[in-house]
Amino acid sequence: MPEFIDARGLGCAQPVILARQSLETHDELTIIVDARIPVENITALALHTGCAIEVSEKPGNIYFIKLAKMTGTPHTPK
Repeated sequence: MPEFIDARGLGCAQPVILARQSLETHDELTIIVDARIPVENITALALHTGCAIEVSEKPGNIYFIKLAKMTGTPHTPK
């Protein structure tokens, strides 16, 4: 079952940290944020870790970010 994280209102680095930690134990993750900067940072995380990413924007600057490990995605240590 995919992990779901509500990271709205959290400081700049916290959504990325939560996403990285979740990817250590889950193959799929949806994280919700309320600013553009976390979207950009999580996109960079996805590119760095080889994850597929899908971003959808909802009214009120709400972003749903879906990450999924690709086959053979390397584990990125802390």
